[in-house]
Amino acid sequence: MRKKCIYLSLLILVASCGKKSEQLHQGHNGKSNAMLTLTDQDRMVVNLQVDTAAIKTLSEETTLIGTAAVDERAINVISARVKGRVDKLFVRNPGTYVKNGDPLYSIYSEDLLSYENEYLLAIDENKLATTQKEVTQRMVEAARRRLELWTLSEKQIDELEETKAISSLITFYSNRKGFLSELLIREGEYVEIGSPLFRLADLNILWIESQLYSSEINYLRQSPTLEVEFEAFPDERIKGEIVYDNPRLEENTKINLVRIKVNNQKGNYKPGMMAYIYFKRNQRKTLVIPKSALLIENNIIVWAETSDGMFEQRMVKIGIQNKREVEILSGLSPGDRVVTRGGFLLNSAWKIKQGGGAMEGMKM
Repeated sequence: MRKKCIYLSLLILVASCGKKSEQLHQGHNGKSNAMLTLTDQDRMVVNLQVDTAAIKTLSEETTLIGTAAVDERAINVISARVKGRVDKLFVRNPGTYVKNGDPLYSIYSEDLLSYENEYLLAIDENKLATTQKEVTQRMVEAARRRLELWTLSEKQIDELEETKAISSLITFYSNRKGFLSELLIREGEYVEIGSPLFRLADLNILWIESQLYSSEINYLRQSPTLEVEFEAFPDERIKGEIVYDNPRLEENTKINLVRIKVNNQKGNYKPGMMAYIYFKRNQRKTLVIPKSALLIENNIIVWAETSDGMFEQRMVKIGIQNKREVEILSGLSPGDRVVTRGGFLLNSAWKIKQGGGAMEGMKM
């Protein structure tokens, strides 16, 4: 059906602009070998669209696919500060956000019980002492610092001093913030000093991990500007920065691993999300037109609208390009209006007229 519509549009266009195009071909000061003129109705038939050649900032652009990952430099491991049995976990589910001061776990520790008892005894001796008051005060301070080293909070130590109640369970609170990325302990398990219990990840910064083929590695040496667009947030590009470039290719492959850092202060992006990475390089101000204006045959041509409303075929030389736009090195000037839609029909109509208007043999 689409081929039939194009075919009918072409027939109408050829019939409409036949005589005028021949006259223009002979009498436009020899500027072009291919010129056409269209009425307003002709423009509607071919759905003609035009755009203006303009000086813009253009850069070559390569798109890579990557995956969001946790910044490994922003992972904090919370370890056991005392030996004992983990009685209760307050944080269990990966992805849970933990704030400073949130309870993490309760532990039964005989060592900690003895240190608490030692602190209370030191306080009592200091109160009863009539001589060597300075010595007993130092003993209280030393016992308190020992509890602080076991990461008991000042509030917990003050409550112990006030109530004189030694609890068999001590709750430990987080001195870090972040999302729980890994739980390394279960309730009822015994731990030693230094045993890892939780991994907390700060997601304010994320890595985008991607792969470059060996033929693309040179892009990294061209001082590229990086932009990242997450699949879940289309048309929302953010700046990226290369933080890791593998110094060697992966064994038995032609692939180079690269990591790009992006800001995630709003917390919209999550590890595991797919992202597109746009490498922009060789940036410069130059004459630019939409790529849709190009017609590639033996040469690269465009159809340009002249000041008197005619359409002239121009041969152009192109330079750098991205998905949407292309640099024009010769053949056009700033302000020239080029056909971005309908150029194929104009070109076909001109070729048919050159062949005497013979339509036989054309396939639908």
